[in-house]
Amino acid sequence: MTSSVQNQEIQDQNPANTERLKVLITSDRPMTELEAKLSNLEIDLSWQNISEPLTSLDDTFTFRHLKAVFEDAEKNGIDLVIAVDSTLDKFTLGVRKLIDGKFILFNIHHTALILARLLLENHGSLQIKKSIFITDLLDKLFAKHQTEVATIANLPSPLKDQEAFQQPDSGETLFISENQEIILKGQSDSLGYLLSRIAYAAKKAKAENRTLFDSLIGIYNDFGFQREKNLAVSIEEPTQKAFFKKIIARLKKKPPLSIGMTEIISVEDLSNGTLRNLLSGRTVSTQSPSVDALLVQLGNNSRFLIFPTEQKINFFFTSQGKLIRKDDFTTLNQQFDQRVVKLLSEINRLGHEK
Repeated sequence: MTSSVQNQEIQDQNPANTERLKVLITSDRPMTELEAKLSNLEIDLSWQNISEPLTSLDDTFTFRHLKAVFEDAEKNGIDLVIAVDSTLDKFTLGVRKLIDGKFILFNIHHTALILARLLLENHGSLQIKKSIFITDLLDKLFAKHQTEVATIANLPSPLKDQEAFQQPDSGETLFISENQEIILKGQSDSLGYLLSRIAYAAKKAKAENRTLFDSLIGIYNDFGFQREKNLAVSIEEPTQKAFFKKIIARLKKKPPLSIGMTEIISVEDLSNGTLRNLLSGRTVSTQSPSVDALLVQLGNNSRFLIFPTEQKINFFFTSQGKLIRKDDFTTLNQQFDQRVVKLLSEINRLGHEK
């Protein structure tokens, strides 16, 4: 049974919800212009000071920042929480798994997928440029609309200062960084417009006794479930740099057949645009962004990107799964996160080999 048929059956079984959507904005200061724009959607809007605002350019909203906000929102019958940074176009969403359920925090990949689908419904010429640390499910989503995704190796905050953003674009371009900064270039009020689209989608979902979490599950059912996790390890000490340099060199020059109990399918060297298939022994050219990084594909539908900088090593893990139900979401995420911990331990073993 397709997800569209399932959704129709849900709508037939449940009468329309006529209650107004209740949205809570939380930030380090009142967002007067944003509140005025969202109020035009005929929703109940409130604001709450966030107890722990973001403190740096690469800081992102986490559950720690929003735990107290979510607790208050649940008590006060809030449907949607929007956390906003007052200085950059950073935001994240707190959504209910069920109409009257507890809140979960959307990560940047969830928010990107929700926004992309909403925009593609009404922006025929939409382009997208995303960080290399953002889900590649966006590639599948945009491919359905016959649009390619431009992946950029280095896309830090603030986005507006980056060369990729300042280059001329034809039409509107959605920029997404791993730091929860999202800008629709071509819109004079990107933040207000994007959050208006999200709030309107949440309002429509509530009328159907659904939430934005149902919309996310719908995307996963259409394109496959994926879990992404970004970890950073400090390499400020010379011994740390030497340790990870040894790991990268081993994977480049003489990769093992497996890591732990999982076979390695391929190793892509993004610095020279080549991919080495360990099963066939062939090396082919790729079109990935040119950067000093490695992408390792494993045999269990997982892969990891190793991206070194001066101060740290970034590990970006991706695990793929099958069609899921709402009830499977938390369990699958936990299972994949446990897999990442074990995998990182096995990667570190390469640095201890003689």
